[in-house]
Amino acid sequence: MEKLVEKIFASRAQTRVVQHFLDRPKEFFNLSRIAKETGLAHSTIHRVMQPLVDMGLIKEIKVGQQIRLFILENEDMKTKLLIEFYDKIKPYLTE
Repeated sequence: MEKLVEKIFASRAQTRVVQHFLDRPKEFFNLSRIAKETGLAHSTIHRVMQPLVDMGLIKEIKVGQQIRLFILENEDMKTKLLIEFYDKIKPYLTE
């Protein structure tokens, strides 16, 4: 479990991306939209997405040859626990 938590919160950028998906758990995003809405560089988004997909937190859907969409993987137990935790802690977070 320690390694999972360490992987999820490996960097500020990755944490920001995870929070972005937790705030919009049923929305699909492409890399450009994630970059625009998080304020992170496209290259940063490209780098942090694969570990999140590999962990099973984010689901990648390939549309055609080059378009990739991403959505929070709501059926994964790790993600369910993370959503539950985030819902409980969210009122205490300040932006």
